Amino acid sequence: MNTQLIALLKANMGVPLTWDLAADIYVAAGRIETLVNPSNIEQIRPVIYEDTVFARERMEDIVHEMKLLHEAHWNETEAHRHGLALNPDYDMFIRYERAGRYVLFTLRNDGRLQGNCALYLDKSTHTQTLIATEDTLYLLPEARKRGAARQFIEYCENALKSLGVKEINVSVKTVNKAGRFFRMLGYRHVENGLSKILED
Repeated sequence: MNTQLIALLKANMGVPLTWDLAADIYVAAGRIETLVNPSNIEQIRPVIYEDTVFARERMEDIVHEMKLLHEAHWNETEAHRHGLALNPDYDMFIRYERAGRYVLFTLRNDGRLQGNCALYLDKSTHTQTLIATEDTLYLLPEARKRGAARQFIEYCENALKSLGVKEINVSVKTVNKAGRFFRMLGYRHVENGLSKILED
């Protein structure tokens, strides 16, 4: 018997179904197994580096800002997919976030969102350890200065380590120097990924 789901439904009898409540029911119903306790993720604190703030934020609080950043990222690095429409499923990001399976780190300058690193959290079926797989990692050109990018990655790594993550997997595009940057930070080139868009 799913006591969590029953308690949630009882507590919300007669309450209009909102997106937030629907996501909570989805998680409680076991559609997405909670992996990392969301309250542990909530404990990650911001860090100030010079005039920049690194923080863990909730996607559901900043969707409108993330849309703009996703568009900039898409335009700069995703030319190989420009025959497809950019159409992120923000509701799904939020569901994963609430289940402790997605974490979003941000970089802000004067309150303006200038970068993000979003990762999925999962347990490896091969090692049974917690792994983080990068979904998006992007900094606007003006944020790529004075070592901020390096410090931002270090912030993300320390936060993930505090959650028990043992392995981080990132993908880098061939259109920029991100691969070289990550190798300088101790990441190893362990595989090559290929992509093909299937035409109609």
